[in-house]
Amino acid sequence: MARLEWSESYSVGVPRLDAQHKVLIRVINQLEEERRTGGLIVSVFAELRRYVREHFRDEEAMMRAAGYADLEAHIQGHRQFEEWLTSIEMVYNSGGASAYYIAESVHDFLKDWLITHILAKDMAYKETLTGHIPG
Repeated sequence: MARLEWSESYSVGVPRLDAQHKVLIRVINQLEEERRTGGLIVSVFAELRRYVREHFRDEEAMMRAAGYADLEAHIQGHRQFEEWLTSIEMVYNSGGASAYYIAESVHDFLKDWLITHILAKDMAYKETLTGHIPG
């Protein structure tokens, strides 16, 4: 599977958020490497937890400060991601599924999240945030 690369078309116009989105691309690529080599994905979960904590906090604060109209729906999407992450970690830690299957599921989910959330839902706030939040 090809490595994902950052493209300026992914930019939401806020350097801090773009940098955080680049972290997600790096995590997706790391996960693909772990899956390909049969490596452990525990470090991927730790990185995702850090990403979620920092990125969702920053993004929600910026949207709130800018008066983004669709804030509550956006926050709900973040909470669904957090619930998914908790669930998949529990399955992984319980040994209820093979590590390869978990890695594949997480990889597919994150790629879908990148496309549907960042490239669609995050782009919806681009104009609002770039007009209110300094880079």
